[in-house]
This record gives sequence, C-alpha cells and structure tokens, in this order.
Amino acid sequence: MNMVWSSLIRCARDLPGMLNVAGAAAGKSAAFVLLPCVAVVLSGCNNPGGIRPSGAPKMLPPEEALIFPPPGGPEVINVINRTYSNAVQQEVILRSDARTPGQNYLKIELFGPQRAEDTGKDGLSSSSLRASSISREIRSAFPGAQLATSAEYLQNAYGAFSYASGRGAGDDSCIYAWQRIRSPEDMRQGFQNLGRINVTLRLCQSGVTTRDLLTVMYNYTITGSYDAAGWNPYGTAQKPPDGMGRSGNPTYPVTATEFPMQPGIQTPSAPAVQRSAPAVRRVVVQQQQPAAPPVVVSPAPARVLIPSPTGAMPGSARPADVAAPAPRPETRRVVIPSPDCASSGQGSQRCN
Repeated sequence: MNMVWSSLIRCARDLPGMLNVAGAAAGKSAAFVLLPCVAVVLSGCNNPGGIRPSGAPKMLPPEEALIFPPPGGPEVINVINRTYSNAVQQEVILRSDARTPGQNYLKIELFGPQRAEDTGKDGLSSSSLRASSISREIRSAFPGAQLATSAEYLQNAYGAFSYASGRGAGDDSCIYAWQRIRSPEDMRQGFQNLGRINVTLRLCQSGVTTRDLLTVMYNYTITGSYDAAGWNPYGTAQKPPDGMGRSGNPTYPVTATEFPMQPGIQTPSAPAVQRSAPAVRRVVVQQQQPAAPPVVVSPAPARVLIPSPTGAMPGSARPADVAAPAPRPETRRVVIPSPDCASSGQGSQRCN
C-alpha cells in the first residue's frame, strides 16, 4: 500500500503539466490523460513485496526427513534441509548422550532433476565420497580423536559401505560411516536407473561397542525420491531366489544368530568380575588355664654298694641289674714293727 500511495502522489504532482501538454491542445478528454497514472497504480498493486525465501538452509520437523534411523533410536531432533541446482541435502540431527564434542547426524544427499526454481542455485559437488575428502570430514567431525578406517567389507540392504571407528571422550565409542548408492554401470542405459544417493553417519555413544553403532548403518531407511521416470539409483530389482514358492524347497525360520545387526540389540558387555570381600579369619583365643607347678622328680640316688670284708653283700640279695664284683686278689698282711719295739725270734714284739 505504501507503493500505491507514493505512485498516486507522483501522478497528482505531475498532472497539471500533463494536462497542459496533451489535454487542451489535442482536444482529448482528461480520462486519456490519466491513463498513465492508472497504469502506474496497478503495477504497484501487482507487486506483493515482503521477504523472498532464498536457498539458505531450512529447519524442518522430524517427520519431513528423507532418511530415518532404525526403530528404537537414536531419536531424531530436527532436520536441516539445503537445496541445490542438482541435489537436495538433509542433515538429520540425532540425540546424543556422549561426552565427545560434536553433533550426531545422519546425512543424505539425493542427486537428481531439480525443479525449475532451483536451477539457478549452486550445484552440490558429486565427489564428496573420495578418500581424501572422507579423511577431512573425519577430522572435522571428530577434532582431536583418533579414528581408524576399517578394512572389512560390509554390506547392508542398499549395498556396500565403509566406516572408521575409534574411542572418544570417556567411555564413548564413535564411528563415521559412508555409503554411495548407485545402480551398476551396465544398468544405466537408455536414461534408466539414473541418479545417486550419498549417506554419511556420524555417531558417538557411551557404554556401547562399535558393533552396536553399526546397527544404524544396517537398518536405516530412505524415504525420499525424485518424481522422475528415469531416476532409480537402486538398479533393477533382483529376481527371487531359485526354488522360492516351489515344492521340494522348504524354508525354515531363521535364528537370532543369523541376523546379528538387528536394531535395539546391543552386544552384551563382559560380566563384571565380582570381587568378594576378603574372608575374615576368625582367631579364637582360648583362655589359658594357669599352668600347674611342675612336678620336680628328684633323681633316684645312685646305689653305692660297699662290699663287706667277707665279700658278701649286706642286707638283701643283689639286684638282678647289678653285676657281681670281680674277685679281688688275696693280700698278705704285713706287720711293720714300731722303732721302739724289738722283735724276738719267735715273732713276738717287746716294746720299751
């Protein structure tokens, strides 16, 4: 309305000059003179004005995501949508309870025919999954962390994918996985099976293993596509296995071990070693009774046997454990006379 009023004010200011030049001289009515002002006013009313949306990122609700994580999580917080001249990119933000800095996300890029209003925008590079660019993305997604690229060949329902894994802050496990979905080259003939999809996953979670994080790559779902007949990055559908639906080919129920990457199933952690409390040794102290005074046994006195002059043992008979004394040689009694006594010839002594 401001533009309409400004146009009317300009017409009213220029009306006298317009009438003097073309109105009276040519004998024309004033209605024809006012036609330029009416055209100006109508042109001002046709301009809606206001803010025109640009190609900047837009925040979308979770239900408008073009890719979803498996049932059971991680939870989708919001979606950041970017539109290019050759592709649409969405970064699906996932809930994070990890200590590692950074945001968890599941990103998808769909390359295909865009709408006419999007052709004037910049194009998205199609070489975003090269080894050199992946290394830069990993360093940018996990600053300061060390992730090693796995050499395993893995494949989900959409084809082969690769990943790098490592440890984050605390007890966090982190992966960065990427996948390029495109039909085989021999199927891209006659403008059929064209298009491409890039998927990348940045995920950190505490208290889990790398195997648990890979369940997101095995069970995510792509819900977006282009409304074009030739756009089909998945290729021609495979024929069913031989023998399906025929007699003589029984099909048995699968076991849980054949599908180890089901969503919501986490690798059981190693059982914690329960350390039992050290056994308390009960020491029973028995009260000791006062010791009785030792009984002093006096040794038996040695029995000294004194032989009698006649050689017979005095008292009772000899004990059996005492040996008999050896016979002593007979001695002659020698009489030594005193110096004061003189011995007679008969052997008698006479003392003074």
